[in-house]
Amino acid sequence: MVELLQMWALVEVLGLLCLPLTITVFHNLPDRGWAFSKAIGLALLAFCVWLPLMWVQALPFSRLFIAGVLLILTAFSMIGFIRVRRDLAKLVSANIFYIAVCEAIFLGMVFLLGWIRSYGPDIRSFEMFMDEGFLAAIMRSPHFPPNDMWLSGYAINYYYYAHFTIATLAKLLGQSPSIAFNTGICIFFGLTAVNLFGVSCNIVSWARHLRSKNTASAFSRERQSADVTRNNEVGPDRPDTVFPPLAGAIPYGLFTMIMGQVLGNLASTQQWWKLHDDLPPLYWFDASRVIDKTINEFPAFSFLLSCFHAHVLTLAFTILALGLAFNLFLEHGGDGRGRGLRVFGSGWRLPFTMGTTALILGGLFTMNGWDFPTDLTITVICIALQQWLAYRSRFSLELVLDVFTAGASLAALSFFLYAPFYLNFVSPLQGIGLVSPGDRSPISDEALIYGMFVFIFVSMVFANLLRPRLSAQVVAIKNSLTANSNGLSKLAGTFKQDPAYRDAMEDASVSHGDVQIGSNLSTASGPYLATPVRQQLLHQPGDRDTTTSMVEATTDQSLADSSPSGIQPTAHTRSSRAGWLDMRLISLVLIMGVALLAFAILKNGLTFAVAFTIAALGAALALYHIHDRPRAFTLLLGALAFGLVAMTEIIFLKDVFAASYPRMNTVFKFYFQAWALLSIASGAGLYFILDGFRPAAVVAGMRRWIWHGGRALWSVMLALFILAGLVYPVVGSYQRTNQFTQRTNSLDGLNYMQSYDPGDYYAIRWLNSTIQGDPVIVEAYGPQGGDYSDYGRISAFTGLPTLMGWAGHEYQWRVNWLNKDSNAADFYRRGSDINSIYTDTHPGVVLALMAHYNAQYLYVGPLEQMTYTGANLQRFKSFMKIVYAADGVTIYQVP
Repeated sequence: MVELLQMWALVEVLGLLCLPLTITVFHNLPDRGWAFSKAIGLALLAFCVWLPLMWVQALPFSRLFIAGVLLILTAFSMIGFIRVRRDLAKLVSANIFYIAVCEAIFLGMVFLLGWIRSYGPDIRSFEMFMDEGFLAAIMRSPHFPPNDMWLSGYAINYYYYAHFTIATLAKLLGQSPSIAFNTGICIFFGLTAVNLFGVSCNIVSWARHLRSKNTASAFSRERQSADVTRNNEVGPDRPDTVFPPLAGAIPYGLFTMIMGQVLGNLASTQQWWKLHDDLPPLYWFDASRVIDKTINEFPAFSFLLSCFHAHVLTLAFTILALGLAFNLFLEHGGDGRGRGLRVFGSGWRLPFTMGTTALILGGLFTMNGWDFPTDLTITVICIALQQWLAYRSRFSLELVLDVFTAGASLAALSFFLYAPFYLNFVSPLQGIGLVSPGDRSPISDEALIYGMFVFIFVSMVFANLLRPRLSAQVVAIKNSLTANSNGLSKLAGTFKQDPAYRDAMEDASVSHGDVQIGSNLSTASGPYLATPVRQQLLHQPGDRDTTTSMVEATTDQSLADSSPSGIQPTAHTRSSRAGWLDMRLISLVLIMGVALLAFAILKNGLTFAVAFTIAALGAALALYHIHDRPRAFTLLLGALAFGLVAMTEIIFLKDVFAASYPRMNTVFKFYFQAWALLSIASGAGLYFILDGFRPAAVVAGMRRWIWHGGRALWSVMLALFILAGLVYPVVGSYQRTNQFTQRTNSLDGLNYMQSYDPGDYYAIRWLNSTIQGDPVIVEAYGPQGGDYSDYGRISAFTGLPTLMGWAGHEYQWRVNWLNKDSNAADFYRRGSDINSIYTDTHPGVVLALMAHYNAQYLYVGPLEQMTYTGANLQRFKSFMKIVYAADGVTIYQVP
């Protein structure tokens, strides 16, 4: 466990060194990116090491080179600390408890998984040889791109960049690949946890800040003159100028982390409920295979498996990209700021924010190509919505050009930064297919996967559908007060003293940094007023008394004064704003109609209809609440998640499994993303749901009891869902670790081989300690390619490239690369050439084949002896040099 402590400490140091950058980039978030600093630090170090190695072949991938890059970053960091020292001091003093919780979460989650892995750190079974091979090959490669351990002479044609980030840390620390496999997965577990926590805490903290500012400003300020309104903001502070308290958001961040990373799906709960007295041996694994012919992994399963696959390692950076998108969405747009490229900030903030955002987004494709389109899409959507608000919700050609400029520049830069990867990569994607009716997902299976998320997010949807109606409480108050002849001041003064007014104003207010209801009913500091409140106060049936006219006149004047161009609101503008509620209802009807039509047309289309309906409602409500940016962003995340689920019911991305398992990887990768998106939408959404449960003061008697009863019933249902989700992490980890019976003191994933196959164990240790560089080694080629077996073990644990390892996996990665005849000819002859090397009795033939592949070593161990039983494997000593012989293993070297 000492190695895990070393890697945790290194990541902590990287996070501290990157604080100046994160404070600069995340200038709109309440925590200024503190929760994301570790992931940013890891990403920055990895990129600054990787890019020079890809462009300059003479540079070595060595411990000294990595240390040199780290020293340069440290020097820049010291300069950055001087520039941001005041902001850093304010952040720490305002949110020291939040910072302590962040650090505790990272430390706790890293060592929690480390403790679980200590009961079985073995790198064996499933596809662990593949991931260990990537890690070992990267660490052994003297130059980049890294060698393919299972196809000598070629670079890895897979999403290896996330593996590279851990390889960089391990190389700097001097950890072996078999140790880095386990310490690395623990680090990513901790990074994912703290990033989930950070995104939700920032959303909720800003929402809480806006609510408190709206409440305070609505009752404490008197009407201001037009000149004061022009020169001084009366709304909530700009996000980059305040440090809102984060302590109140911590419960929602913790809930998000638990939802996203700890809880299991309901399928595992159902299976346990039915068979808890006689669970199958692979209960913990079966929970990830719910929908037929697909894979339905979720983070708790993936980290329990310790799957070092691309989609798992990328999860922390996927969530980091969501934090960056929210940061852009919050960019202040008042007085023409925040338009075009200035969505990334002004002055020296612009290049840092844009560059870091592109760095993280672009890295997603090199880590896992499936994540890049999703996160780029949501980032561009956030840019477009921010620009719409910066332009005061007025459509223009300039708006379109600015959205295109910002979005296209970000996408182009994210591609350009990782151009060397694309130059050496051939995508295995083979096109897009349509899902046949028989392959669509049963709604019952979807409920077993996403039931808990549906309950929470649909609750949030209904809470927001009903939310504007709460402002109707103001109507009764207004009708009782307008008879008073004391005019506007007494009306406003009475309203300010009434708790029902406060509740209604909070529920109907527009929450955003540059948009705010003014000091009383007659004042507004932005062009957006709480439309339901305003319309119900000003446009009630009956006579328009003097007070109502005064309110409407002064409100419209305030709109004109606060407009950046002094545009007077017209009757059409006012009526269009009043029609928002009607448009919302019309949209609801249209969405339901499209969903029902799809269900009627599509065979087995119920899952699509339900997912599409939830996604469309979430998107419509996000637009409806666009000025309440934390709420809109939360709704947007949920809408995107259900949109991904709906999409997989219609189309799939073709790969080598398309013939027999057409949707397997499409559902696999997009459902994994949807789980993360829904975790944040549910965790942050919980705040908005509970906020919606606050009863208005005028609700009394039986209605108030019904209100409280509904809240209690909902809370009980949520608690039951959480308890159901906790079954998997408890029972699954108990089963996965063999009842926690045998704990080791080391996280070295190779140690098990000392008893399993001691000959290979000591030979691998010798190779790793003795052989430098990346010479080619020949080992046995298994039947049917040897996939999911012990074949390819030597290259996997040493990183030494062999002629052919798991052929089926190589085919998956290179299916389009094989379209070239010369590549295909070389690929398909290797298996027979390996067999000839071991079986041909002519030394000249063997040496010629070894020379053809530039192979320098030949491995003869127990597996080779079992595979080539009829061959004389002792004959090699007559024409090759023995460099190692022990425990039934002999390693020969070509003279």
